[in-house]
Amino acid sequence: MKVLKINKILVPVSLAGDGENAFKQALFFRRILSAKITLLHVVSSGSRFGNVVQSDIVRSLQARAMVRLVRFVKIHFKGRIPENIELRVEIGSHILKTAEIARDENFDLIIINKTKKSNALIDKFKKHSADRLIDDSICPVLAVESRWTNRGIRDILVPVDVSRRSRDLLEWSIFMGNLLNARIHLLTALQVKIKLERSLAFKKAHIMKELIVRAGVNCKVTIVEREEETRLNALLLGAKKQSADLVMVQGHQEMIFSGGQGAKLVTGFLHSSSVPVLCLGIDQNCFFANLLGAGNYSPIKYKVSN
Repeated sequence: MKVLKINKILVPVSLAGDGENAFKQALFFRRILSAKITLLHVVSSGSRFGNVVQSDIVRSLQARAMVRLVRFVKIHFKGRIPENIELRVEIGSHILKTAEIARDENFDLIIINKTKKSNALIDKFKKHSADRLIDDSICPVLAVESRWTNRGIRDILVPVDVSRRSRDLLEWSIFMGNLLNARIHLLTALQVKIKLERSLAFKKAHIMKELIVRAGVNCKVTIVEREEETRLNALLLGAKKQSADLVMVQGHQEMIFSGGQGAKLVTGFLHSSSVPVLCLGIDQNCFFANLLGAGNYSPIKYKVSN
């Protein structure tokens, strides 16, 4: 049985002054969940050292970067670093090293800064790089721009693609709703000329709502009727009319079935939303799951802290 939890959070930072929003967002989860934060700075090896990076050069690079990382963190804590914040410096590719550490060390969440500024971090986590990290990550990735959530998460917007399996989306909606005492707002689109109550969009959204409410979470449904639009555009247009503290989108785990539409939905919300976007990770157990139905749902265990 799946256990959902947010105990260990990985936050890659560039030390160029543009990673503060992701760090501040992580501090929010640390405060409300007592989660452990690992701040990761990856020094790019590039091609300066050839195929073999000398150990003394590596140690020198890591030592200098660690000094800067310590300085960066101490600014936020009046000179003292709390016990549940770990500092780490690695050598390699930012994207590959972050995904590797998150996978091998069982992190529950990665938080990255999604900035539009033209500076050092844009070379590491610009649009296609953020997409690459989300593609490679097993755990969820939270992308933050300028509107990081400080005062709380009360409304979570959850776009639902009726062409994709939504078991993981349902589980995380229940988990996050209970965890944060937040309302789940399911958003789906109707693109064919059919009576609303007979549509798959209506039936699927209301099955999900029933299960979410049954789990003790407040939930509402909005269905956007846009026959002339693609599913993605309809969902994006509908999202603009909603107020939310967080957007939660389904991960890429079912791309082999969806012909890339799932990836387009993730990318569309990732790069259009001004509020934090939580992209769910890869769950290989969902590859051959059936379409969501009330009959095949079973309770999920939730774990908030150690």
